[in-house]
Amino acid sequence: MPLFIDGDRVKSVNIDNFFAKFPAFKDSSMPYLQKTPKVIEPRGLLYIGQREVGGTSPKDPAISILGSEDATTCHIAILRHTGSGATSLIHFDGCCVRQGLDSMVKIVKDLTEDMSTGRLEMHLFGGFSDERKNSHKVSNDIFRALSDCLHNIYLVTACIINYNTVYKKDNKPFPVIYGVAVNVATGEIFPATFPDKGPDYDVRCARHFTGSKENLIIYDYRRNELTIGPFQYTKMSQVDMYLSLSDEQLKRFLSTSPDQEPEDFVQNVRASLICIRDCPNPMKTIFHGRPRRYNKDSSTGEWKLIQD
Repeated sequence: MPLFIDGDRVKSVNIDNFFAKFPAFKDSSMPYLQKTPKVIEPRGLLYIGQREVGGTSPKDPAISILGSEDATTCHIAILRHTGSGATSLIHFDGCCVRQGLDSMVKIVKDLTEDMSTGRLEMHLFGGFSDERKNSHKVSNDIFRALSDCLHNIYLVTACIINYNTVYKKDNKPFPVIYGVAVNVATGEIFPATFPDKGPDYDVRCARHFTGSKENLIIYDYRRNELTIGPFQYTKMSQVDMYLSLSDEQLKRFLSTSPDQEPEDFVQNVRASLICIRDCPNPMKTIFHGRPRRYNKDSSTGEWKLIQD
């Protein structure tokens, strides 16, 4: 069982007793909780959305920051090798957690010449004390995957659930941190928000709205290219009904935590639903059987579509 906490090998972890068994994570969470989120501009940024994973190394000429946000019951995980600095990030929502963790480890291993020069450290953020305990399920799925991993992974940060909860608006629980970023070169992690989430974001969100569960690797760290798809999504027969709903109704139907969603949730959902309605066969209408590939403009940070 290769999960290490406080330097000790841990056979299994359950979120119900995690906070009592490992109280040191409360103190290590405080510096993150007290920071104002940084607004991250597009230059050097790789934004990773829900059910997406990506990573790179300090040698990457295009990407220096990995980040993700809009995590309510979801968790954002960062895996970093302390020797090479190779780093991967994923936005877990509870689907295919083991597959996602395997992808994170593979990215870091591929970018690390000698794994013995350091160790793999994991940092977890997200979730809150929601009434339905959706956050608890995500945490437990992650802990199970970490315990079953073939590589030694050291849990360094766990700013999750109880430690990431603030009570407001009629004593309702809300997440404190919705998004984080990591500086690949230095390993610094900080709360963050991202005005630019990259290209094809409506298509990327449409994939998980229609039930695709796999965590997709979206960055080719050998070519320094963002790669979207190709993928097919399942036809959503009720898309017109969803689009006719009010904003509040849409949140109630399509969110695990409707009261706690960020301001742009409905806007992003509607854009994805329109994409599903207007492009029911993305393999033919969007991807034409191959991924959409992008290079990052070093001066502006804008992703430029590579024309084959």
